[in-house]
Amino acid sequence: MTITVLGELDLASAPKLREACADALQREPDTVRIDMDGLTFLDSSGISVLVEAQKDLQGRGSSLVLHRVGGRTARVLEIAGLDDFFARSDQPAE
Repeated sequence: MTITVLGELDLASAPKLREACADALQREPDTVRIDMDGLTFLDSSGISVLVEAQKDLQGRGSSLVLHRVGGRTARVLEIAGLDDFFARSDQPAE
């Protein structure tokens, strides 16, 4: 299953991603892919949703892969100490 994130992932938009991740979990996928190519901003609210999704998926034996993480987003994840927490791919999510 693929979720595409566009624009800002912040306090206002994080609930939409949380809902999309919850919907994905109900389908019991092997992998949830989040395509971040269109992401322009990431704050702690967005990071919280990503961490929660990662933990929920791991708890079910599934995985989360962040696709096309841009330089600014990668830097934010690095500063947060999460650069190695998520699996990443430079390829478009399928």
